[in-house]
Amino acid sequence: MVEILAAVRKEKSYELRKFFTDNGVPYVAWNVKGRGKEGGFKYRGFIRKKILLPFLPKTLFCLWCKEEEADALVKSILEVAHTGAYGDGKIFLLGKGGSVMKLVKAVLRPEKVPDVIRELEKRGIKAMTLWDVFGRGKEGGLQAGETFYDELAKTMVMVAVEVGKVGDVIEALSKGAHTGAYGDGKVFVMDLSEVWTIRTKSRGL
Repeated sequence: MVEILAAVRKEKSYELRKFFTDNGVPYVAWNVKGRGKEGGFKYRGFIRKKILLPFLPKTLFCLWCKEEEADALVKSILEVAHTGAYGDGKIFLLGKGGSVMKLVKAVLRPEKVPDVIRELEKRGIKAMTLWDVFGRGKEGGLQAGETFYDELAKTMVMVAVEVGKVGDVIEALSKGAHTGAYGDGKVFVMDLSEVWTIRTKSRGL
């Protein structure tokens, strides 16, 4: 089976949901925020001054299909989600064979995310996707006085990079997220079979 992750404009999510439903494609989706390698989005506000939005609201779809169905499904997502403007999003394929890039996912303390972003930017890595999650480690939760928390609020950070940049990403995550206490989080590295840019309908970041 091939796993497809598609981070798209929030306003395009309804059209994609309808397409998946009409064609019997199972999926899960999250409200996330993301940005591309430009590091944000600039627009002119009411005061005629360029304003930088560091992240834009996105929808992240996760779906699965047989390998022989993956190309057609990617083509359909490109057609439905495309506007031709910056910020259209990306499509990532895992498990199709080969490894053109790496997908790094990290589950971190929410309060450490600004430090992680700064460390990534220092290394020239600006494109990323973030969303809120809940989780716990092998300790099974946290005891605080008489209260036991079986799950804690976390932030998932997802970054796609060339193989040669994986070390920089792990270093940035480790430095920015580290406190030395239980609950600092985990980093996972996965092979990416393909990456597509929705704006250009082409392979690659």
